[in-house]
Amino acid sequence: MNGRERLMRIFQGKDVDRPALKLWGLEVDQEMLHPSYKPVYDLAMEVSDIMAGASSRFDILLGQNAANKEFVSVEDKPLPGGNWIDRYTYMYLNGKKLRSIYRYSTKGEPGYEMEYPVKEPDDLTALLNAEYLPFPVDMTSYNEAMQKVGDKGIAVFYVDHAAYAVSRIMGSERFALMCIDERDLIKEAVNIFASRIRDHVKAVLDTGTAPVFGWVGPELCIPPLVRMNEFEELVFDVDKELCDMIHNSGGYVWVHCHGRVKNVIKRFMDMGVDVLNPLEPAPLGDISIKEAVEIVGSGMGLEGNIEISSLLLDKPERIKELIYSAVSEGKETNRFILCPSAGYMEYVNPSPQYIDNLLLYLKYGLECILRL
Repeated sequence: MNGRERLMRIFQGKDVDRPALKLWGLEVDQEMLHPSYKPVYDLAMEVSDIMAGASSRFDILLGQNAANKEFVSVEDKPLPGGNWIDRYTYMYLNGKKLRSIYRYSTKGEPGYEMEYPVKEPDDLTALLNAEYLPFPVDMTSYNEAMQKVGDKGIAVFYVDHAAYAVSRIMGSERFALMCIDERDLIKEAVNIFASRIRDHVKAVLDTGTAPVFGWVGPELCIPPLVRMNEFEELVFDVDKELCDMIHNSGGYVWVHCHGRVKNVIKRFMDMGVDVLNPLEPAPLGDISIKEAVEIVGSGMGLEGNIEISSLLLDKPERIKELIYSAVSEGKETNRFILCPSAGYMEYVNPSPQYIDNLLLYLKYGLECILRL
């Protein structure tokens, strides 16, 4: 089988020739964040099954009005040293002025949310009552990604996630507290955002294309960050409606959820997720591939279970142990994709050890997949 056939059959729950091998973050013809990533990219293009990313412009808060100066203004304030810039964003909503601050790097380092726009219930209410004007769907990104990847893989059409959108405008601590103190308001916000996402997905499906849809974010709404009933009401109930709509049109669903998923993995399967990523082992997560297979069998595709921290820090012998264990356990289902827990090219100055471990992951991962 080629990469596209293998991955699609995993999403469909059909028999495959072998597990898939994925390097998360790999895109065809992507620019290198650092020259030392190039050998990793070249090898991954040769041996891995590619899941490229695509999307259409979407803003869940204001839609096209996010670019309207009547609603939003932006001011950059460089910090001493020249390596960081604080971006102040102001939203003007029915008499209220919401401010957020994002600190971003001029060197490509990860950024920081310094201040969230929603600080009290009235801020969220003002945002929900603001005028929303959706963007028209444009399938150019998806069509180009599919053409580039060819038979080596598939393109995943990424969309936003309702509960995640609410969490990221106020921060996880305030989100958890407001789930208790302002439960009806949080549910209203999630439902409004979910409706906008469903409209966006419907517009994609109306083009006659039924792709693999993907989203990230449920990890902000699982225990211990929130209670189990928040997961049920704000993730399961809401996302199941979206999954059903996608499946009824012939599409498929990929979901990313970091953290401790052992107690919710079956619920992801029940809501209609076709492949769940990244299934982290302890200590950051709480599940092995063996345990995941015991819970869901072949009812859902399983993608993981190699921590990116292991590739950053562990010795080659330990990396091999982790890969061997994941592949040998994953062979018990016909829906396993070996994959690290994060994108491979997210570090501006990768260490030689990290590069060597990425190459080892690809070489030994393929060897185990073919041999076991």
